[in-house]
Amino acid sequence: MEKKLPVFAILRIEIEVRWTLEDAVYVTAILPSQDEAKREVERLNKLNATKGVRYSWQATRFYPEGRKSTTKALQPPKS
Repeated sequence: MEKKLPVFAILRIEIEVRWTLEDAVYVTAILPSQDEAKREVERLNKLNATKGVRYSWQATRFYPEGRKSTTKALQPPKS
């Protein structure tokens, strides 16, 4: 079984960007608790209220040893 830990990503969303989604959304931090993520988002939104950006958080997972199933799929075939 792969070891995975719950973490919370802080997302910066550029409101004024008119290119692609990849140009508009950035992960700025990974935090260990939902409460900490909520506080950080609130702080950043207050700090940057007039700068055309918005912050949000998203629950996700961290695999400290990597994804074993993905790692096998990416390895080149043995000759």
